[in-house]
Amino acid sequence: MIRYVPFLKAKRGELNAMGELAPEVKQAICPFFDFPRRDPDYNADTYAAASRSIARSLKKHWGADAEFYFDDLDISQKLSVKGEHQYAYLLKTLDTFRVIPVVALDRISHNAAVASLKSNGEVPSPTVAFRAEHRDFEDFDGNADQIDYDLATVFEEFEAIDLILDCRVCTSMDVLETAQQVARFAKKFCDAYDKVRRVIVTGSSIPRSLGEVVDSSTTKVLARHELAILARARGLTSITLVGADYATVSPFYSDADFEPELFPRVTSPRLIYSFDGSHYISRGSSLASRGYGQYAGLLKQLCGQAFFRPGYSAGENYFYAKSMGIGSRAMNNTVVKPSVVAHITYMVLGASF
Repeated sequence: MIRYVPFLKAKRGELNAMGELAPEVKQAICPFFDFPRRDPDYNADTYAAASRSIARSLKKHWGADAEFYFDDLDISQKLSVKGEHQYAYLLKTLDTFRVIPVVALDRISHNAAVASLKSNGEVPSPTVAFRAEHRDFEDFDGNADQIDYDLATVFEEFEAIDLILDCRVCTSMDVLETAQQVARFAKKFCDAYDKVRRVIVTGSSIPRSLGEVVDSSTTKVLARHELAILARARGLTSITLVGADYATVSPFYSDADFEPELFPRVTSPRLIYSFDGSHYISRGSSLASRGYGQYAGLLKQLCGQAFFRPGYSAGENYFYAKSMGIGSRAMNNTVVKPSVVAHITYMVLGASF
């Protein structure tokens, strides 16, 4: 049974992490991948190349036997790739996988591409996911006509609907009010559409820039707002709500195209580790001032915390080894995979949510 949905960027570290999960963890999740945001944005050629690269990584690290969601919400919706709508091209690139397509409000050409592919037998999934952001699920009655107008044709093509209530970064949201909105919308949507298979509630407490919450060379414990919203919402409805989050990467993360000489000046080491409804976040100084050697100290500090889970997953094993100076040093791009593995493993096997 799926009990947790990690929302991940379809980048190397996150995709590689799928291959490091223990079998019992992998069986308990249905990952949701977002096409990674990029600055500057994609053109047709770079989108196509990225789609093919993602497909290769999914084949290697996730496989073709288990379901996953895939969306490209975070990038421009105006591309034509090899004569097709960009999302149609993406879904065709992933046609050997058990990919669940994602639709949403105000994405007319995107939704039409999904309906057309399904009608033509080019989408094998019997399920489609409706991703509703906070502005969409604040008021079901106020959005009911638009949901029907934008999505009825898509829903008719599929046997089942997975409803996703996406709070994105939710730290500024009132917990009780948002939970009430989640519960009301889930109930009314399920009453209106009798083929809802799964209702997922997701969000994050990690902002676009960690500097918004944690200063350089500082450590902080940050309460996870998304878990509080989920817990409250579960108490307000009899509908089963599947827990989800954005793991250890902000929903608004993007790959910035820095000149190589600028990267050390604008980047610093960072760690995010989850425990007890909180994120432990530590940041170093800029790489230009103190270099990657800072990671050994940050990891030694993390591994010395009472809440650290030694041997819990491949992620913890990596952190401990690097804290002891074993092997090559940790770097910004190498800590992503173990961070995601540690987080997902904890959410499946250890977290109470």
